[in-house]
Amino acid sequence: MVREQPKAPLASEDIREVLELLKGLQYPGLAPGARSLPGLAEGLSELLPVMVYKEGRSSLWAVLLGGTGTGKSSIFNALCGAQISASGVERPKTSGSVGFVHEDEDIAQGFPFPFIEPVLIPLEELRGPISGTRGTFQAVRHSAQELKNLVLVDTPDVDSIEPFNRLTAEKFSYLADVIVFVTSQEKYADEAPYQLLKRETARGKTCFLIVNKVSEDITPDEVSRTLSLQEVTSESLTLALIPYIPGDPSGSLADQKSLKDLKRFLIEKINSDKGPSPLSRNRDINRLRAAGNLKELDRLFLLEQKAAEEWKGRLGDLSSKASRELISLEERRFASESREYIKTQIRAFFDRYDLLARPRRFVSDLVLFPLRMIGVVKNRVSGSREEILERMKKKGSTSPVRETIEKLNREVLTDLSPFDEDAPLHRAMRQEGIKLEQREIEGLIMQQHEMLLSWLEDAFSRLSKGLTGSRKWGIYTTSMLWGVMVLALETVVGGGFTVLDAIFGSALAPFITKGAVELFATQEIKKITRELASRYREGLLAIVEEQRRRYADCVDSLAPGP
Repeated sequence: MVREQPKAPLASEDIREVLELLKGLQYPGLAPGARSLPGLAEGLSELLPVMVYKEGRSSLWAVLLGGTGTGKSSIFNALCGAQISASGVERPKTSGSVGFVHEDEDIAQGFPFPFIEPVLIPLEELRGPISGTRGTFQAVRHSAQELKNLVLVDTPDVDSIEPFNRLTAEKFSYLADVIVFVTSQEKYADEAPYQLLKRETARGKTCFLIVNKVSEDITPDEVSRTLSLQEVTSESLTLALIPYIPGDPSGSLADQKSLKDLKRFLIEKINSDKGPSPLSRNRDINRLRAAGNLKELDRLFLLEQKAAEEWKGRLGDLSSKASRELISLEERRFASESREYIKTQIRAFFDRYDLLARPRRFVSDLVLFPLRMIGVVKNRVSGSREEILERMKKKGSTSPVRETIEKLNREVLTDLSPFDEDAPLHRAMRQEGIKLEQREIEGLIMQQHEMLLSWLEDAFSRLSKGLTGSRKWGIYTTSMLWGVMVLALETVVGGGFTVLDAIFGSALAPFITKGAVELFATQEIKKITRELASRYREGLLAIVEEQRRRYADCVDSLAPGP
């Protein structure tokens, strides 16, 4: 008696690692063929546990599959030589899988389908035929030596209206080394049940097709022609026709030559060492199938990784374009009136510390009064932190940023979203929290304002440190210096950050003497205004970057691992 061992035992730890990876399968769905990834992963998740289960065993599994009312259970009983599975006119008769196994066979250990529980029943304890129950594999244990190393299985109908029954039949087809597909004269032309048979014959599995309950006018040639219409060739299986037997056919079926031949074939294959058995053949088929699926999975993963990197590059291009457009919008927002306003305010600061200010106050008031009336010039520019932030909020505008982000979102969803609505990235890009909302944009802008003001306060503190009553910077007192800085800050958020240096240079020029202290102070103010402009620009672009990052995180969270 042959007890076949696997030619190349599989490393269980390696398979467990692969199964863990498959369990957490993620991919964006950008590459051609990505739609097949879930099917490949599901197939491997089902095949690999079966391979592990089968690799350490020497029993041949013969699984009976077929449609409703074909007499499948009766043929199963005939092969067992006992009334094991319930049969009759009631449909469906088999509600779960029923097996016939030798008492030395431990089928429960490592059983590959977690949703099906093997239940072992000694033959002597059997109280009549069983119909099987949902979610169990009721295996009747016998002591017949001629059937040792053979596991016979009767399955629910492949065309059952119960999805779980169809699923159970499908799973047991994976365990089968030999498939005995049972149909009848009424059903042998039906297309649906043949899909499973077509798949298994294409894989090279040993298959028998039994057409049960046939009349005398049905010939093997006619059945073969019907099979060819279903794209199943008669050369890929062994065909047997069994005539209609009225009443309970179980006893008479056992005497049918085709069933005797089938049983003899199975017994010979488990007891002979001549040539490859269906067990070793199926083992090789499973190895090749798993290797092919893993290779294809790896190929698609590499394509997905490449596509994801290209996608992020295109996202970066759209983001850079949006950043340039935002700066342009801010520049246009800074009108020429704002330039005059800055010059007027700086003149007001210096007038406060000008020795000749009193004689010129009348002239100054004549000039500034109209500006004050229309709100262009305020009597007091600096103030508390809250007042400064409030003025920044009024001078700033969320419109350019909001318009830029809205346009970026439209372009990303139009140009970068996968066409397949079922692609994971298509769904991820549309999740709540990906697009920046108006309230978020306003919050980010205010956050930038607060950061700018905090930085300006620190810069002012450093610049004015050490300034005492006995040491003045000419006309640059700390009060005037802070006023100029706050004005620069308001100018920045008003959209003038791109021309701030030039504006303040021309506005300060008339008031600067050639004294070293004044020149130093002027340079410090210019440095601060330049830094303010740079920081504000970076703050605006950081909002665009935040939107880009959210989309990039979508694809990164779905990218296949190495």
